[in-house]
Amino acid sequence: MSGRGGKKKAKVLSKSARSGVLFPVARMQRYLKRDTHHFRIGSGAPVYMAAVIEYLTAEILELAGNAARDNKKTRVTPRHILLAVANDEELHQLLKHVTIASGGVIPRIHPELLVRKKGGKVVPLIKPALKATSTPSPKTSTLIKPKGKAALAAAVKTKPAASKKPAQKKTAKAKAIADGTDGGSPVGKGTVAGGFTILSERKLFLGQKLTVLQGDIVKVTADAIVHPTSSNFYMGGEVGSALKKAGGNEFQDEIKALQSSHGSLDVSEAAICPGKNFAAKFVIHVNSPGWGSTNCQQALDTAVKNVLKLAEEKNLKSVALPSISSGNAGFPKQTAAQLILRSISNYFSGSMASSIKQVYFVLYDVESVTVYTTELQRLDA
Repeated sequence: MSGRGGKKKAKVLSKSARSGVLFPVARMQRYLKRDTHHFRIGSGAPVYMAAVIEYLTAEILELAGNAARDNKKTRVTPRHILLAVANDEELHQLLKHVTIASGGVIPRIHPELLVRKKGGKVVPLIKPALKATSTPSPKTSTLIKPKGKAALAAAVKTKPAASKKPAQKKTAKAKAIADGTDGGSPVGKGTVAGGFTILSERKLFLGQKLTVLQGDIVKVTADAIVHPTSSNFYMGGEVGSALKKAGGNEFQDEIKALQSSHGSLDVSEAAICPGKNFAAKFVIHVNSPGWGSTNCQQALDTAVKNVLKLAEEKNLKSVALPSISSGNAGFPKQTAAQLILRSISNYFSGSMASSIKQVYFVLYDVESVTVYTTELQRLDA
């Protein structure tokens, strides 16, 4: 019989096509045989190797694409690949000995190189503005030339009493600031009232300042105050109660308007509304995740970044944060502080420019202040 009626020849498929991967399986097998031991190499080894390398490549390219998008670029550069690898803990551990050409370095300044405060003294955040008085100062009184001996004697006699009173007022004010008991109200744009004192401060590579304060968050003059809340904008927490008390009915009307227009908040989602009857221009509400929930640490990282993104959309320069998720949400204070600080540092490291220049951590209890002060000093900027 003629051979023309035989079986059709099967289509030749490569090992990569049969394995369902894009990377060349045959090349992996050849390299394994050439560069490793000379014992038998199983047929599944090059397939597994090609699949792992393909997964790692896809992961790095996805993160690098996100970095390029955040920097408003349409082309992925080595710099974006470096930022993607360095900001992922597992990839950074895997590629810690790899040098990426033209990738640059991660922004960082050693704490020892930063300028220290003179004498290590605790310095007020911003000096309170002095109110103008109609009483002439002692210096002004000495410039007035007296007429006659009687006027000269009267001026000399009243001079100590005039200079003593302002000195006592200034001492009382300084003492209140040092003790943190000065309970005044904001005295002007860009000032911080309430006698806030810098307990710890760290400056990041791009100039953003992270500052730890202790006191009532409502009295901080920041562009926005962060309010950790629930899905229905619950105002019963420490920050919510303080905002509700200070804002009054006008602020509650803003909350109702935001709730009706936005709807409920998903976990880690943030929404913003105007502030009323207190120093901050805006209040950023964020649905803080609870400890023990699914991917709770990743959810807290996302919540912090959503807050910062929302602040940047409004072109805000300063944000005041409490210890998110460490209250009723149940997060351990040290864990929450580490996650929040690392999220903020990674957010600013991944963006070339940001409108946010100041982040205040406004805490109430001594334990939280101690935790944030310690973790801020450990932070790699």
